[in-house]
Amino acid sequence: MTNVLLVDDHALFREGLSRLLAADSDIHVAAQCATVGEALELMSSQKFDLVLLDYELGDRRGNEVVLAAQERGFDGRILIVTVGLTRAEVRQMLNHGVNGIFLKNHPPEMLLEAIHKVVAGERWLDPKYLDPMADDSPSAFARRAKFTERDRQVLRGVFEGLANKELAERLHVSESAVKASLQQLFSKTGVRTRSQLVRVALEHYRRELLN
Repeated sequence: MTNVLLVDDHALFREGLSRLLAADSDIHVAAQCATVGEALELMSSQKFDLVLLDYELGDRRGNEVVLAAQERGFDGRILIVTVGLTRAEVRQMLNHGVNGIFLKNHPPEMLLEAIHKVVAGERWLDPKYLDPMADDSPSAFARRAKFTERDRQVLRGVFEGLANKELAERLHVSESAVKASLQQLFSKTGVRTRSQLVRVALEHYRRELLN
């Protein structure tokens, strides 16, 4: 049984991932948390075989957890599960002992495959980072992105500066649904923050969003 610590600041994603992993008899989600501080506290008090770690944790980054784990001699495995990293960030994480990089836009079955390979001692590197000619800039992602009508509605709200609560009221959905839509947009456009999403919208979709 592999004891897993799940670290992600989006509760909806954490709950969904916990349910996915619960269906695997070889994996046990021993704990989950949302912040760097909580992760470090748990890693000091409990033993984990694997940490599934988001890179963006509010106003802090998962690399703090990676560096602290390295300093403390953590002997488990670490798999970064995120919407995207630059190639420089990937190199940095691998140099600091991370065992894999997995992007959230892939299907759940692929994540389970990545987990089992990492636990078995292999390294998992998202296929995107295996292509030296791939353009992983937000502009390149945006040029390839295909948006649903809900994507466009959320993009318009972000462009107008609406908070998640205001956007949820406009669309008559929950804040969790808005957050989930934002994560989809982050994945599709290759950005990690609302400000980057606004910039991409201004560069590529301003005319469309104002119609």
